[in-house]
Amino acid sequence: MDFSKEGRHGTTILLTIAVVAFTIPKSLNIRTNEDIRHEQYLILFLGLCFLLMKHFGIHLLDEAKPQPHLYTRIHGTWYDMATFKHPGGPISLSLVQDRDGTALFKSHHLLSTLDIQKVLKKYEVPKETARELTTLDANDDGGHYVWTGFDNDVFVKDIKQLLHSYFGPMAKQNNCTLYQAAKATPKRWTLICVLALALIGCLPFYQKGHYWTLFIMPILAWLVVANYVHDALHFSLAKDWRTNAALPYLLPILSSPWMWYHQHIIGHHAYTNVGRKDPDLAHAPQLKREHESIKWRKLHENQGNFFRFVFLWSVGSLGMNLLNEFKTHIRLSYNNVVGFRKLSQRRMFFHIIGRTIYLYIMFLWPLLRFPLSKAAMFIVVPNMIFSCLFMSASQINHNLEDCSGSDTNFAKHQVITAQNFGTRSTFWFVFSGGLNYQIEHHLFPFVNHCHLPFLAPGVKELCRKHGVDYKEALDYRKAFACHLAHTKELSKPPSALDRAAAPILDK
Repeated sequence: MDFSKEGRHGTTILLTIAVVAFTIPKSLNIRTNEDIRHEQYLILFLGLCFLLMKHFGIHLLDEAKPQPHLYTRIHGTWYDMATFKHPGGPISLSLVQDRDGTALFKSHHLLSTLDIQKVLKKYEVPKETARELTTLDANDDGGHYVWTGFDNDVFVKDIKQLLHSYFGPMAKQNNCTLYQAAKATPKRWTLICVLALALIGCLPFYQKGHYWTLFIMPILAWLVVANYVHDALHFSLAKDWRTNAALPYLLPILSSPWMWYHQHIIGHHAYTNVGRKDPDLAHAPQLKREHESIKWRKLHENQGNFFRFVFLWSVGSLGMNLLNEFKTHIRLSYNNVVGFRKLSQRRMFFHIIGRTIYLYIMFLWPLLRFPLSKAAMFIVVPNMIFSCLFMSASQINHNLEDCSGSDTNFAKHQVITAQNFGTRSTFWFVFSGGLNYQIEHHLFPFVNHCHLPFLAPGVKELCRKHGVDYKEALDYRKAFACHLAHTKELSKPPSALDRAAAPILDK
């Protein structure tokens, strides 16, 4: 892999952190020779994985390799983008391959100063070829939104002007493009490195079996995931796409990056809260009903029960990592709403290696080091805490009665289907990785979260000006109460009128 200057610097910082984290505990005599041998084997294994990644680079993903064709449909027209050198890298292009890419295309080009349609015209597919092309999923029809006149809509034009007025001076000062100015600032990188240092520094104590790490490790792991992995997978962390592509693989404990692209980027962000299009509405429909498009079952009656609620939150990340992963490879569809292309043998090989590392980190190593009872504790407690932290930061942003509306204007739809919370609190910003600015995040997914607090007042004012419902909860308790009320409301059997009005997804 030809790492960019930014990527090399990032790698150097992370390696330095690792050396410091493993050296200091030794000097303090808090590790035994057995601990050191165990860590040496682990570092050797991870080093081998790193060398493999460095050798194959981004071409571990078949989707990122040069291909004879890369078809996507935008505004009803098919284009072949195989020869286009996208500044966001080949992975960003691969996400729209054999799909209707209109929503992703529009949402990631709000800062563009180019005539994008003129650029696309060069790659338009001949009509004879276009007639033979189909999307991975027949339901991927580009529906729900009306794109005619989108760029001339006064709300959209004001949103674009807000972005340009904020990032324009920043780009000029730093001698970079508008999109590069929208990535993480040095202050944000410092926070990420501090959190990473804390996590790695805690690791020797965790491996040694200190019980206090049962609680501290999952908290630190969540903070690192929330503050850098999420942004990297949105291409909003680093200025160079290679860094964004590689860094999530250093800590793939929330989901495999490739699955996350399908669930979160292709599905959820493009069609937020849209039945049969947003996969986040159907993670466990047999156990929990989170949208009217999910068929009501007798089991849903008690979904507002406290213990059931805690149980589902405790296994949420486990379901994403294992159950959803397995079902997606079998059905070639994520939660039956996002089409999934079968992986090649080589890509599957490396994917399995990645999932094996996840299983080792989260489940296997305690069994090799501790008695069974202690091993069980070191498996169950951290996983439950990590999952609850993830669920507590993500479920209160969309699964609300007030966010059940819809709009055929893509930008307005992103606003009315999201809710901010705790925006006056630095704690909630760091804890959620900026997810408490959910409205701005959905409007500008390519913008790093560190910029969202500065954009939020302008977005709120524009929503007031144009009559777009902007929702925010001043504190977490209110946001959680709204989510719980929504969960209890959907536990009730729907009326005949409700059943007739909503398309039902029955998994």
